Amino acid sequence: MLVATTPTAAAETAAVDGGGDGGALGPEGAAPVPGPPAAAVNGGMAGRLRVGQRLLVQVLRDPVRGKGATLSTYVSLAGRLLVLMPSLGRPGVSRRIEDPAERTRLRESLAALKGGEGLGVIARTAAADERKAALQRDFDHLRKRWAGLEAAVAAAEGPGVVLSEDSAAVRAVRDLFSPAVTRILVDLPKTEHELRDFLTGYAPAATDALEIYAGTRPLFEALDVERACQSLVRSRVPVGSGATIVVHETEALTAIDVNSGRLDRGSLERTAFECNLLAADEIARQIRLRDLGGIVVVDFIDMQDAANRRELETRFRAALKDDRSRLKMGRMGAFGLLPLTRRRQGGGPPRVSELPCQACQGSGSAAAAHSGALRALRRLRALEGAWRLRAHPTVLEVLAEHHAKALAEITALLALEQIGDPQVACGDPVLERP
Repeated sequence: MLVATTPTAAAETAAVDGGGDGGALGPEGAAPVPGPPAAAVNGGMAGRLRVGQRLLVQVLRDPVRGKGATLSTYVSLAGRLLVLMPSLGRPGVSRRIEDPAERTRLRESLAALKGGEGLGVIARTAAADERKAALQRDFDHLRKRWAGLEAAVAAAEGPGVVLSEDSAAVRAVRDLFSPAVTRILVDLPKTEHELRDFLTGYAPAATDALEIYAGTRPLFEALDVERACQSLVRSRVPVGSGATIVVHETEALTAIDVNSGRLDRGSLERTAFECNLLAADEIARQIRLRDLGGIVVVDFIDMQDAANRRELETRFRAALKDDRSRLKMGRMGAFGLLPLTRRRQGGGPPRVSELPCQACQGSGSAAAAHSGALRALRRLRALEGAWRLRAHPTVLEVLAEHHAKALAEITALLALEQIGDPQVACGDPVLERP
């Protein structure tokens, strides 16, 4: 439950108080509220909300990289096969299900759900070819959760959380499990019980695939998952045969560069083509795993053959089909640049084990010791009196070896004390009073 604090007509947003950091509610996330039409009451967001009004909203996206949470009053509850959207009021089918006959069958099945009168529901991609009994079982579970949510809202006395998302393990199985999955390995008994309860209600036949890992080595180490996880926070990722891709995120966009490395197939065109094909699959995987959002520009190795460019586009588009997020891919330009836009699903991989580099401040390169020595000399020449120079030991070595005469002249004028400090960046020597 949230409380509206500042509806703003000009910006078409509203700041809300949820008992924590709050967030912003935009026009696309504001469901109709009882009362006269928005246009009749000042128009826009200011006409839909009033200060102090209680709202039931859902966090669509957590705060990420300085941007606040994205909220919506169109509340939805996701199951394995269906998504319950009470405000929709009608059945719908995922756009990823393209077969007209299957879409018609699913619409008819959703319309016939027991207890679904007045509740909107959307069939997810996983609902394709599922029987009515499985759809009904999924819907019954979602309807119980919705009833519990309504009871929690009625009992809420102030801003706060009335329903939390399922655990990460349950969400992973719910969203990714398919008949192609033959084993689900779990290394904690508590998680195994949680998943077994979930699968018993959703897909009883799938409980046979659930196993407790009994090995002595850690599960991630045994399956080499740890190394794959580490690659998600590295900018350079190998794609095979010596070729690599480099992922660089900026404020405005994400650039992905393809490098052939040691890959050599005789001719430049053939080398570029095979390297691009290797990179296309890995780029699609990295985009999905890193949850890259906004504008993504892929710099493939330039190719002269138009047929090779078309085949690469087809290969890349097919690799992106595994991504459940909404994205739109453009066409490859004359210089090998291929743009796409993607809606971020969360905040990307957690970086709790990573700290920003104190030396380069995230730029990827740090000033050399020679640069720091010259900067220290320039600053010292502008000073008078007694000073202490605290610099990286390498910087002091450069001053002694390459700038001894200049340093002696300055020392003759100043009462200068030099201290070597490994914690000081090479390019940022510190001058302070003793």
